[in-house]
Amino acid sequence: MKKYIISAIILGFIILSCQDDHEKLLPDSTGKTHSILVIMDDKDWKGAVGDSIRKYFASEFSDLPQSEPLYTLHQAAPELFTDIFKRVRDVLIIKKGDKSGVQYFKDKFARPQLIVQVEGRDNDEIKKLLYKHSQEIVDRFNQFEIENLQRLQRKSLRNNADIEKELGISIDIPDYFALVDHQKNFFWFRRDVKNGEADILLYSVPLKDEQDLKGNRVVYYRDSIGKKYIPGPLDSTYMKTEHNLSPSQVMTTINGKRAIETRGLWNMKNDFMGGPYVNYSIIDKKHKRMIVGEGFIYAPAIDKRDYMVQLEAILRTIKLKK
Repeated sequence: MKKYIISAIILGFIILSCQDDHEKLLPDSTGKTHSILVIMDDKDWKGAVGDSIRKYFASEFSDLPQSEPLYTLHQAAPELFTDIFKRVRDVLIIKKGDKSGVQYFKDKFARPQLIVQVEGRDNDEIKKLLYKHSQEIVDRFNQFEIENLQRLQRKSLRNNADIEKELGISIDIPDYFALVDHQKNFFWFRRDVKNGEADILLYSVPLKDEQDLKGNRVVYYRDSIGKKYIPGPLDSTYMKTEHNLSPSQVMTTINGKRAIETRGLWNMKNDFMGGPYVNYSIIDKKHKRMIVGEGFIYAPAIDKRDYMVQLEAILRTIKLKK
């Protein structure tokens, strides 16, 4: 028995060693934020299956001032899926074969990498699989993109001890964000982007009743903060929510805590500035408050999707410490 146990332990070390060697040999993946390489026949890409893929994966990214796709899609024929294409970070493979289903592969040819393979016996079956699993696949790609951005952002972080001391939270804010303003229980950070800026707000508000738990006062709170702390370029100008378009709102979780995700558009009262925002109001029942993390963009005449995803990745690192 002792001999078998020793052999099993040795075998385990060999397997782990082989896995480590495989990971070390994997090249770094390539690809832009929210971009998917679709591997499928050219004919099918131009037909009904391609239409389904564009419907589910290139639909409109929500709550932006101009139309941008959820994912930017690039198609290539199966025979081209070699060498450099195998290093792409996000890959969707459409395959005709004897099996039927959806498979997920992590770090198969590069690292980090997510490959999703949808296999069916014919185009009709593939369309049915896409219809059934599209949201699940989108969610997996979304989570993978957030995790990848968080990994990159952790390489160069600001020392956020001041935030932890005052708000009782930890958050991974890259050091290329500068502190713009700090008041009691309020922090404002900014980084320059092409043609504008990306901003992060952190603050707390009271948790009073069921209306707060449902998210019914998120806009009221953010407008109060905007009027008090976010001035515009001229006197009597300040940030407020764009009320002509209703914001979208869903319940989510951030590091195990219930949160309200609100997305919409903001503008400056008595001015022409504006852009998109994403707001996470995290429920902290223990201290009868909500911790709010918000990101907003001002960058006229350029695409904003990738900047919004980057802000979401930062805000989703918030953890309550107290």
